[in-house]
Formats: sequence, structure tokens, C-alpha cells
Amino acid sequence: MAQDEQAPSKFNVQFRDVTDSQVVIGDYNRVAQTIGLTPQETAELKSLFGEARKRVEEQAEPEQRDQALVQTGELERAVVAEQPDPGRIRNVLRWFKNNAPQLVGTVVSVVVNPLVGKVVEGAGQAIADQFHELLKEEL
Repeated sequence: MAQDEQAPSKFNVQFRDVTDSQVVIGDYNRVAQTIGLTPQETAELKSLFGEARKRVEEQAEPEQRDQALVQTGELERAVVAEQPDPGRIRNVLRWFKNNAPQLVGTVVSVVVNPLVGKVVEGAGQAIADQFHELLKEEL
């Protein structure tokens, strides 16, 4: 073997209890990570908003029903936007508190759902911090 050639290296690598993680071994590897919901979680989130709309439609006072449904749609858009908008979420919560208090529980159950938390966390630390502050102030 020539002096500038090296013998192949040997590695012994073991992994245990790796969940939702990435592992890369070797030279010249590239890793790309997309944080988001799985297809199943996306379907569950759609169902969550669908159920909320149904409850709002059934339980809102007739004179408030249309606006309550608009606010429910606004909540969904604020959560599923490319950058979730804690300010819009706050406005929706306040609207329900002031105009349809009988539905606040429905809206809060959506806002505190773990899937919504996962969406917000995936948007980055600044958005997550704003969202957590909103929860402290409004709930």
C-alpha cells in the first residue's frame, strides 16, 4: 500500500430508541428535514376544524351564526397559514368571548389541541413563543 493511501476504517454504530430523528453516517451526505404534519395528522386537523364548524353552526344564536362561522374560518386560516398568526387567533378568541360565550369552549378546544401546537411549533420559536404568550393571556 502506498504511503498516501489509508486502510479502510471500520465503524461499529448502534442506535436505540430513535424516534422522529434523523441519523446520517458517512462522508458527503446531505440531510433535509421538513417539519410538519403527517398525512394522517393533516386529516385529523381538517376533521377538528370540521367538527368545530358543525358545533358552531348548531349552537350559535341565529343572529350570530353567520359571523361565528366566519370567525371559525378565520381561526382555521390563522392556524394553517404558512406562518400561523397568533394575533388572528387572539382576535377570534376575543370575538367568541365577547359575542358568543357559549362557544368559547369549542374554540379553546381547537386552539389547545396538540395538532395545533405541532403546527405552531413547526413555524419556529418566535411564533411558538407568541402563541404560548397568547394562551397565557387569553385562557
